Amino acid sequence: MVEMIRFNIRDMDKVVRIIGRIPNNITRELDGSNTKFMKAVKKSAKLRAPRDTGTLKNSIILEPVRKGKNVKIWRLSVNAPYAGFQEYGFTPHYAPIGGSRKMAPGVYFVKKFTPFLEPAIKHNLKTFRAKLNGALGRGIKK
Repeated sequence: MVEMIRFNIRDMDKVVRIIGRIPNNITRELDGSNTKFMKAVKKSAKLRAPRDTGTLKNSIILEPVRKGKNVKIWRLSVNAPYAGFQEYGFTPHYAPIGGSRKMAPGVYFVKKFTPFLEPAIKHNLKTFRAKLNGALGRGIKK
């Protein structure tokens, strides 16, 4: 006697649709995680930037490089002309300083620089892996 096994698969089209949506959901979640990371770096850099006049802090800009439904590439830029000197250092020198809230206008010997972008990125990279793992999990669950 031969036994026959029969399988009835119902709603297979639903399973196929769910599996087909996983890459889009993961992409959407990863893009959101990327955006949150970049906004956190911007906020952290603004908090770390020297604030004598506020010009450096206010010149930190986050903008999309590629616009579309889901922005995937971001650019963090600093437009202050002295941002590179604050970030990477400089040779101590005499500089005319005006418009400062801390000092009277005049020529001062400047020897201190304060990096603000690199520490902001390093600080936020510590949690980035956990954020990516959470985004992957949310994308798979949807």
